[in-house]
Amino acid sequence: MKSIIHISGLERHYKMGDHIVAALDGVDLEVNPGDFLMIVGSSGSGKSTLMHLLGLLDIPTGGVMEINSQSMTNCNDAALSFLRNEHIGFVFQQFNLLNDLNVIENIGLPLVYRGVPKNIRQAKAKELASKLGLGNRLRHHPKELSGGQLQRVAIARALIAEPDIILADEPTGNLDSTTSKEIMQILYDLNEQGHTIIMVTHDPKLANTGTRKITLSDGKIIEDCPGQRKPNPNPIIREPNVATKKTLSLMDLLRIGVKEGLLAHQMRTFLTMLGIIIGVSSVIAMSSFSLGSKQKQADQIRALGANLVRIVDKQFETERLVDTRVRGSLGLSRNDLAAIREGIPEIGKAACLREIKLNVLHEHNQINARVLGIEGDYLAVNNLSLQAGRPFDEGDKIQSSPSVILGGTIAKTMLRQAIDAGTKAFKNTPKDLVGTIILLGGSPFRVVGILEDKQIDLDELEATSISDPNNDILIPLETLLTRTSFLDLRSELDEIQLQLKTEDDLARAGRAIKAILGMSHSGVADYDLVIPMDLLKQKQQSQRLLDILTFCISSISIVVGGIGIMNIMLASVTERIREIGIRRAVGATRFDIMRQFLSEAMTISVTGGFFGVILAAIVVVITCQLLELPIVFSLPLLLIAVIASTATGLIFGIYPACQAANKNPVEALRAD
Repeated sequence: MKSIIHISGLERHYKMGDHIVAALDGVDLEVNPGDFLMIVGSSGSGKSTLMHLLGLLDIPTGGVMEINSQSMTNCNDAALSFLRNEHIGFVFQQFNLLNDLNVIENIGLPLVYRGVPKNIRQAKAKELASKLGLGNRLRHHPKELSGGQLQRVAIARALIAEPDIILADEPTGNLDSTTSKEIMQILYDLNEQGHTIIMVTHDPKLANTGTRKITLSDGKIIEDCPGQRKPNPNPIIREPNVATKKTLSLMDLLRIGVKEGLLAHQMRTFLTMLGIIIGVSSVIAMSSFSLGSKQKQADQIRALGANLVRIVDKQFETERLVDTRVRGSLGLSRNDLAAIREGIPEIGKAACLREIKLNVLHEHNQINARVLGIEGDYLAVNNLSLQAGRPFDEGDKIQSSPSVILGGTIAKTMLRQAIDAGTKAFKNTPKDLVGTIILLGGSPFRVVGILEDKQIDLDELEATSISDPNNDILIPLETLLTRTSFLDLRSELDEIQLQLKTEDDLARAGRAIKAILGMSHSGVADYDLVIPMDLLKQKQQSQRLLDILTFCISSISIVVGGIGIMNIMLASVTERIREIGIRRAVGATRFDIMRQFLSEAMTISVTGGFFGVILAAIVVVITCQLLELPIVFSLPLLLIAVIASTATGLIFGIYPACQAANKNPVEALRAD
């Protein structure tokens, strides 16, 4: 019968300082199917080293080793792990069970790395556990079991993958005599069922109970003699088939990472995740606050007329004013407005205004207001509407009528003054003010309309030079020009306001306006062309550096969180070296171990990113409501923040994962 294991000249040398230690030194061995080999020898004779090589946990320094005629010499880690998972079952003296897993989960562990679905491996684990007398302990953890029960779990774990070779390293070494007999009887029964068993023992009574006894000394086999048992004539032989190899499933990978890795140290995991949460939430929140502020500014400008272009007279005085007139410019005038409307078809509506300083009195109460003479589509251009009364009409212009329209804040002030004075005619509504008389510069003017209150924040619009229309008192421009006096040579208008059909026309219209006014003003630049939306965009451009700086500072939190992940994962690798060895012994590849630890780092970062988004949303909603800012989220930036947190887990998790994957299985199993 062809041997199941063939060893020729097998060597395993270790370098210790300047010395070479020959743990195995030219071992020749044939193991036949159905054998029950007992390996004996004094401490340091090479028994454990031989077992590690037979179990494909270690790599020989020299020689030949074949399993089922397949050479193990040039196999890579994935192939060795597959063969270990499919063909070899380990039973250790120290049991080597995972404390965080119950009996069912420990027994089914080898099938996890074969990609067997959870329900199937649990069913097989229950069946094996029942056969080995563990049917009433399925949900118990290793700390809740006796020594004999622990070893039965270890044997069941070794059998669940249906191996043809079972390696038992002093399986009775930590057990009492009664339990030892029970465990040995299980191994004898397995041999009778066809399993090839190789067992290390120090018990001289057991040494002769196998089919052969192998004695090692100083790394060499010094005796190979028959034992009391007869080899099984019908052994289990499974031919290696790497083509059938399956790997750890994604669901099991996540379960191992979360349940067995992160939830085992919940507080530490949370504190590590906190850095990512703070980083992601701060990036999103700060960007949302900036976008909300910009949106508020833009909305308020649009509320006053998004497509507004203002031509503002520079209001030169004394010598400079005279010089301007001498050079041929008469200042802003209604003729300019007519020329602009005729020459620029993109203009939808237009208006002009002039401001005058007048004392405003209402029932002997002083009112602080800006008095403007207006003409044209002033209300439409500035997106203003009336809440009471009427707008000015052609009759007001022709007759230079002493009529006024009050801004919303002025109207509220007058109502409050009337109520405080006890005027019974008022009912505290704007309608009550229509028809009342106010004094402008001592002359009586009748209120014909009240403007709707405009909810704007002038601090937000400081850079656009926009004034608050709520504090304005409007009169017809013709009334101002005919009923008031003014300095000689002063421009007819203080400002021309144009509303374009779309925002896209702003730049083109601005160039055309400059060309028209350049001709009518003889090239004198005695006006300013003001486009509030452009001014706002310029201000926001200047704030971009601050936004970038804020984003960078917030991003540092993500990097700090990544460093925390690396630190914790390195600590986790150090704490779980023995676990790594156990998983490798049952068939996990280096890549499986790397993926497991990398999945833990990724889970921390992805979960941290998810909760960071939720925290940012809560903070933004609450803060924006308190500050009366629009709630604006940038989807691209949100995705960038989440991707960044995920990438952080990947980048900072790779090194610890590689450290875990590169642990020597033999040294890992010896770790405390």
